[in-house]
Amino acid sequence: MYSTYNLLFIGLIILLIYIIVDVIKNKTDNLFRRLIFYSFIFYLLCIAQLTTGGIAFPPQNDYGQIIQLIPFYFIIDWLRIYDYNGFDWFFWNSVKLSFYNLIMLAPLGVYLSILFQHTKISKVFLIVFLISLTIEISQLILGYFGFVLGRGTNVDDLILNTLGGVIGFILMQFLKRLYDNKFKNNH
Repeated sequence: MYSTYNLLFIGLIILLIYIIVDVIKNKTDNLFRRLIFYSFIFYLLCIAQLTTGGIAFPPQNDYGQIIQLIPFYFIIDWLRIYDYNGFDWFFWNSVKLSFYNLIMLAPLGVYLSILFQHTKISKVFLIVFLISLTIEISQLILGYFGFVLGRGTNVDDLILNTLGGVIGFILMQFLKRLYDNKFKNNH
Protein backbone atom coordinates (compact mmCIF):
# COMPACT_ATOMS: atom_id res chain seq x y z
CA MET A 1 0.00 0.00 0.00
CA TYR A 2 1.30 3.44 -0.88
CA SER A 3 0.15 7.02 -0.84
CA THR A 4 0.72 9.71 -3.44
CA TYR A 5 1.60 13.04 -1.89
CA ASN A 6 0.45 16.20 -3.63
CA LEU A 7 3.45 18.49 -4.05
CA LEU A 8 1.25 21.51 -4.70
CA PHE A 9 -0.58 21.17 -1.38
CA ILE A 10 2.61 20.66 0.62
CA GLY A 11 4.36 23.48 -1.25
CA LEU A 12 1.43 25.86 -0.74
CA ILE A 13 1.59 25.40 3.01
CA ILE A 14 5.30 26.24 2.98
CA LEU A 15 4.72 29.17 0.59
CA LEU A 16 1.95 30.62 2.78
CA ILE A 17 4.21 30.45 5.83
CA TYR A 18 6.96 32.17 3.82
CA ILE A 19 4.55 34.89 2.61
CA ILE A 20 3.33 35.60 6.16
CA VAL A 21 6.89 35.88 7.48
CA ASP A 22 7.93 38.00 4.48
CA VAL A 23 4.97 40.40 4.86
CA ILE A 24 5.61 40.77 8.61
CA LYS A 25 9.31 41.38 7.99
CA ASN A 26 9.10 43.66 4.93
CA LYS A 27 5.59 45.19 5.25
CA THR A 28 4.73 46.78 1.91
CA ASP A 29 8.27 47.32 0.55
CA ASN A 30 8.30 46.33 -3.14
CA LEU A 31 4.93 44.65 -2.64
CA PHE A 32 4.10 44.38 -6.35
CA ARG A 33 7.44 42.72 -7.16
CA ARG A 34 7.03 40.35 -4.21
CA LEU A 35 3.52 39.40 -5.39
CA ILE A 36 4.99 38.51 -8.77
CA PHE A 37 7.67 36.46 -6.99
CA TYR A 38 5.03 34.63 -4.92
CA SER A 39 3.10 33.86 -8.11
CA PHE A 40 6.34 32.55 -9.65
CA ILE A 41 6.85 30.15 -6.74
CA PHE A 42 3.21 29.05 -7.03
CA TYR A 43 3.77 28.45 -10.77
CA LEU A 44 6.85 26.31 -10.01
CA LEU A 45 4.84 24.27 -7.50
CA CYS A 46 2.14 23.71 -10.13
CA ILE A 47 4.80 22.55 -12.62
CA ALA A 48 6.27 20.17 -10.03
CA GLN A 49 2.84 18.63 -9.36
CA LEU A 50 1.91 18.54 -13.04
CA THR A 51 5.11 16.84 -14.16
CA THR A 52 5.27 14.29 -11.35
CA GLY A 53 1.64 13.62 -10.55
CA GLY A 54 2.71 13.65 -6.91
CA ILE A 55 5.30 11.61 -5.05
CA ALA A 56 4.54 7.98 -4.23
CA PHE A 57 5.63 6.79 -0.81
CA PRO A 58 6.80 4.21 -0.10
CA PRO A 59 8.38 3.90 -3.54
CA GLN A 60 6.65 1.50 -5.92
CA ASN A 61 7.97 -0.81 -8.57
CA ASP A 62 7.10 0.80 -11.86
CA TYR A 63 6.70 -1.37 -14.92
CA GLY A 64 9.54 0.16 -16.85
CA GLN A 65 10.53 3.59 -17.96
CA ILE A 66 9.42 4.98 -21.29
CA ILE A 67 12.25 6.94 -22.87
CA GLN A 68 11.57 8.55 -26.24
CA LEU A 69 14.70 10.07 -27.79
CA ILE A 70 13.56 10.68 -31.39
CA PRO A 71 13.12 14.42 -32.01
CA PHE A 72 9.73 15.49 -33.42
CA TYR A 73 8.31 12.00 -32.95
CA PHE A 74 5.03 13.65 -31.93
CA ILE A 75 4.51 14.57 -35.60
CA ILE A 76 5.06 10.95 -36.65
CA ASP A 77 2.64 9.96 -33.88
CA TRP A 78 -0.01 12.36 -35.21
CA LEU A 79 0.39 11.00 -38.75
CA ARG A 80 0.14 7.37 -37.60
CA ILE A 81 -2.95 8.04 -35.53
CA TYR A 82 -4.53 9.99 -38.39
CA ASP A 83 -3.75 7.21 -40.90
CA TYR A 84 -5.33 4.67 -38.58
CA ASN A 85 -8.48 6.51 -37.46
CA GLY A 86 -8.52 10.00 -38.94
CA PHE A 87 -9.38 12.90 -36.70
CA ASP A 88 -10.63 10.75 -33.83
CA TRP A 89 -10.28 11.25 -30.08
CA PHE A 90 -6.78 9.72 -30.01
CA PHE A 91 -5.54 12.12 -32.68
CA TRP A 92 -6.89 15.19 -30.92
CA ASN A 93 -5.66 13.93 -27.55
CA SER A 94 -2.15 13.63 -28.97
CA VAL A 95 -2.38 17.14 -30.45
CA LYS A 96 -3.70 18.45 -27.12
CA LEU A 97 -0.85 16.89 -25.14
CA SER A 98 1.70 18.40 -27.53
CA PHE A 99 0.01 21.79 -27.18
CA TYR A 100 0.08 21.49 -23.37
CA ASN A 101 3.81 20.78 -23.53
CA LEU A 102 4.22 23.88 -25.69
CA ILE A 103 2.39 26.18 -23.27
CA MET A 104 3.61 24.65 -19.99
CA LEU A 105 6.79 26.73 -19.80
CA ALA A 106 5.48 29.82 -21.62
CA PRO A 107 4.85 31.53 -18.25
CA LEU A 108 8.49 30.84 -17.36
CA GLY A 109 9.54 32.97 -20.33
CA VAL A 110 7.25 35.74 -19.07
CA TYR A 111 8.72 35.51 -15.56
CA LEU A 112 12.26 35.58 -16.93
CA SER A 113 11.38 38.83 -18.69
CA ILE A 114 9.49 40.68 -15.96
CA LEU A 115 10.77 39.23 -12.69
CA PHE A 116 14.38 38.49 -13.54
CA GLN A 117 14.79 41.23 -16.18
CA HIS A 118 16.42 39.00 -18.79
CA THR A 119 16.65 40.61 -22.22
CA LYS A 120 18.81 38.22 -24.26
CA ILE A 121 16.89 35.49 -26.03
CA SER A 122 19.95 33.21 -26.05
CA LYS A 123 20.18 33.32 -22.25
CA VAL A 124 16.44 32.73 -21.88
CA PHE A 125 16.65 29.82 -24.34
CA LEU A 126 19.43 28.25 -22.26
CA ILE A 127 17.60 28.75 -18.94
CA VAL A 128 14.30 27.35 -20.26
CA PHE A 129 16.11 24.44 -21.93
CA LEU A 130 17.97 23.58 -18.71
CA ILE A 131 14.79 23.76 -16.63
CA SER A 132 12.97 21.54 -19.13
CA LEU A 133 15.92 19.12 -19.13
CA THR A 134 15.82 19.09 -15.32
CA ILE A 135 12.12 18.21 -15.44
CA GLU A 136 12.72 15.32 -17.87
CA ILE A 137 15.71 13.96 -15.93
CA SER A 138 13.78 14.27 -12.65
CA GLN A 139 10.90 12.27 -14.14
CA LEU A 140 13.38 9.62 -15.26
CA ILE A 141 15.21 9.35 -11.92
CA LEU A 142 12.12 9.58 -9.71
CA GLY A 143 10.36 7.06 -11.95
CA TYR A 144 13.32 4.69 -11.86
CA PHE A 145 13.28 4.68 -8.06
CA GLY A 146 9.48 4.34 -7.92
CA PHE A 147 8.63 7.77 -6.50
CA VAL A 148 6.82 8.86 -9.66
CA LEU A 149 4.49 6.49 -11.48
CA GLY A 150 3.56 6.42 -15.15
CA ARG A 151 5.84 9.20 -16.32
CA GLY A 152 8.19 8.97 -19.25
CA THR A 153 11.14 10.93 -20.50
CA ASN A 154 10.57 12.46 -23.89
CA VAL A 155 12.83 14.59 -26.08
CA ASP A 156 9.73 16.11 -27.71
CA ASP A 157 8.65 17.44 -24.30
CA LEU A 158 12.07 19.07 -24.03
CA ILE A 159 11.72 20.65 -27.49
CA LEU A 160 8.13 21.83 -27.00
CA ASN A 161 8.70 23.11 -23.44
CA THR A 162 11.75 25.08 -24.56
CA LEU A 163 9.95 26.51 -27.57
CA GLY A 164 7.00 27.50 -25.37
CA GLY A 165 9.24 29.25 -22.85
CA VAL A 166 10.97 31.20 -25.61
CA ILE A 167 7.59 32.14 -27.15
CA GLY A 168 6.42 33.38 -23.72
CA PHE A 169 9.57 35.50 -23.43
CA ILE A 170 9.21 36.94 -26.95
CA LEU A 171 5.55 37.75 -26.32
CA MET A 172 6.37 39.51 -23.05
CA GLN A 173 9.22 41.48 -24.65
CA PHE A 174 6.81 42.58 -27.39
CA LEU A 175 4.17 43.63 -24.84
CA LYS A 176 6.78 45.53 -22.81
CA ARG A 177 7.90 47.44 -25.92
CA LEU A 178 4.29 48.15 -26.84
CA TYR A 179 3.60 49.46 -23.34
CA ASP A 180 6.79 51.56 -23.30
CA ASN A 181 5.94 53.10 -26.68
CA LYS A 182 2.38 53.88 -25.63
CA PHE A 183 3.59 55.34 -22.33
CA LYS A 184 6.17 57.53 -24.12
CA ASN A 185 3.57 58.74 -26.64
CA ASN A 186 1.14 59.74 -23.87
CA HIS A 187 3.71 61.81 -21.96
